[in-house]
Amino acid sequence: MLYSQIPTGNWRIHPLSHKTIDLAYGNGVIYNAFENAILEYDVATGDKSTWTSVNALSDVSITCVLFDTYSQGLFVGYENGNIDYIKNNKVTNIPAIVLSNVSGLKKVNNFNAYNQKVYCSTGFGIVVIDPIKLEVSDTYYPTSNSTSIIDVDFANDSIYALTNTTLLKAKLSNPTLADYGQWSQEPNLPSLSSTSIYKDIAFLNDELYVLQQDPAYASDSVFCVKGTGLEYVSQNSFNLEIYSISTFNDQIVVNIDGGTLLYQKIIDGLYSQTNFYPMSGSGVVKSHFIDENEVWAGNHYKGLIHFKNGGQTNISIAGPPKDEFYRMAYNDGKIVVVGGGLDSKFMTYSHSGVYVFDSEAWTLIDEYNMDLWEGQQIWDYVSVAINPRNQEEIAVGTYSPVPLSLIKDNEVTEIFSGDNSEIEVNATSNATLISNLQYDKDDNIWMTNCFSSYPLKVYTSDDNWYKYAVSSSFMDKVINRFIIDNNGFKWMSASGAGIVVYDDKSTLTDASDDEVKVINNGTNTGALPSNDVNAIVIDLDGDLWIGTESGFAILYNASNIFNAQAGEYNVQRIKLEFEGNVEYLLGNTNITDIEVDGGNRKWLGTANAGLFLLSADGTEIIQSFTAEDSPLLSNTIIDLQLNHQTGELFIITDKGLISYRSDASEGYANYSNVKIFPNPVQPNFAGLITIQGIQYDSDVKITDVAGNLVYKTTSNGGTATWNGKTLDGQRVSTGVYLIWTAPNDGKGRKVGKVVVIN
Repeated sequence: MLYSQIPTGNWRIHPLSHKTIDLAYGNGVIYNAFENAILEYDVATGDKSTWTSVNALSDVSITCVLFDTYSQGLFVGYENGNIDYIKNNKVTNIPAIVLSNVSGLKKVNNFNAYNQKVYCSTGFGIVVIDPIKLEVSDTYYPTSNSTSIIDVDFANDSIYALTNTTLLKAKLSNPTLADYGQWSQEPNLPSLSSTSIYKDIAFLNDELYVLQQDPAYASDSVFCVKGTGLEYVSQNSFNLEIYSISTFNDQIVVNIDGGTLLYQKIIDGLYSQTNFYPMSGSGVVKSHFIDENEVWAGNHYKGLIHFKNGGQTNISIAGPPKDEFYRMAYNDGKIVVVGGGLDSKFMTYSHSGVYVFDSEAWTLIDEYNMDLWEGQQIWDYVSVAINPRNQEEIAVGTYSPVPLSLIKDNEVTEIFSGDNSEIEVNATSNATLISNLQYDKDDNIWMTNCFSSYPLKVYTSDDNWYKYAVSSSFMDKVINRFIIDNNGFKWMSASGAGIVVYDDKSTLTDASDDEVKVINNGTNTGALPSNDVNAIVIDLDGDLWIGTESGFAILYNASNIFNAQAGEYNVQRIKLEFEGNVEYLLGNTNITDIEVDGGNRKWLGTANAGLFLLSADGTEIIQSFTAEDSPLLSNTIIDLQLNHQTGELFIITDKGLISYRSDASEGYANYSNVKIFPNPVQPNFAGLITIQGIQYDSDVKITDVAGNLVYKTTSNGGTATWNGKTLDGQRVSTGVYLIWTAPNDGKGRKVGKVVVIN
């Protein structure tokens, strides 16, 4: 299953569970393609399985699928031109396009099977694949400038290639179709407006049908193209959008918002609607007919839909409700994601909302299901915090006229703006950017109010508001990150201004005793690698780790910041000797986020170099992951968040959400929730046996039932792992093994046992 406890060292993708990209059918199996996953559904048995780049696929960003009846396998196309072929639960990669040096986009737009060949419509032309040999047999260029081909079809011994602006055709028997001069334009297509495009073609009884799309709502049309003129199959006959067309039993299939329509030609120029299959949720991307009473549809907002005898069933995978991800918060096993975003310092008007991931289930909170948000001008959800003493209470910040909301028990209970709070409104946009939120130990909500004279504000648990100017250098800035350390110090970072730390002395109403210090790239005022600071975090030793666009640095003994004189609070950078040269660890890599795990190790996300795990002191790269050598979706990391109970690291990239089960978690001194998995260990298991929920930094010993030492290690926080082997590297024999821990500051104890079967 996609959503279950994953072993240590494993990945899982969190694909959008509702947005169908394409649909295919073959041998009683429906293949519903999402952006980063394929749901395989056996129609007869109801069995479901999921294909992703973690368990089999060679890439991400799926664009199309096709079941080829000749070779009895599934073709999968990707945004970057890569192609996979799936047959008998085996994936074969066909990388010819992605590795080619052709000019133009390589995206695989569509597949069509004809005469024992598979034709790939790509961003530069048509690539012909032999589905038995799984190799490219030919490439056609219907245009002179490598224009993107969005669809291909066949009729009357001719091949037709559709672009967004024209339809080209040629004799399929022509051996020189690589020459664009062998292709001619279809002259009778409907004319395009300045905004409309051709989107899809289909042939029925050797007559050509074309879908023309226009961005204006309800302005899409389907035409039959004839030498004597155009016939409208549909033109504004309903106030809905058209997504695609196909054919079924001498009928034209029109997939629309809200369902699928069938049209039949009566005589030239006259069409009759023969059936309508209404389906809840707009956006039927594609449909497959079993017969007149049974339809499978891929829906843009509802995933896979089975329509039979007037009834509808939704079949989906567990996953986030929307495909926009920006920031995350964690508390007590719960992850909350906000899906908005910023375009530099400007609004994007994203209506994504809030996604709560708790007990392996996702819940959507947005303006369409919250009464207090209904009818409000709310968008760009960019910050979130969970009350550490009540995980059912969530604060959400936006960049909109409704900048702050409080959620209790998954219901919005309060909203704040400039009218009922101290929040400052940007006069130019009439909106406010609350870029960070955090609860303190007294349940007060602290926030960063960007583009304001008082960038730091607090809403107290007794419903009072206070504001703080902090520093003139942070006024009217975008505040990137904000944290509160164990001393109650408030740390803020901003683009171009470095870091400011503020101590309110726990006297919120009296600013006269407050202290403030700015840390920047000045020689004696911090010596930051850059004033563009993207990440700040306090580790378990009380040191401040800083990520900038020009590398990372550490402020040791951060609690002493207000006692330090000029030059005494300069940050330090980790230096390593490499081939006789001394270099900074990770050099000038742009660091976008830093997380500290239960073992005090540091996870660093980067703008274009992937993900790094550093040792507790930062002198060693323990692991590194890129999209090229791991399932990581992209090398562009936007945000990181650890589930400290399990050690699962959630990673927002520019291509979606993925997570990795690390080998560290927070420690538990009372051993009340020790977990050992897998247990029993099966003969074919080759991963790590994980012991979780033990005390921080424990020595761990594995013995047989007679007390003989088999293995020993030290935990990362509250997690230890065992590879199932003895100290000399031999796999242990079948039996029961006891697990003992001995914290550095206490006595040892037995915490569990594991059965190993070999």
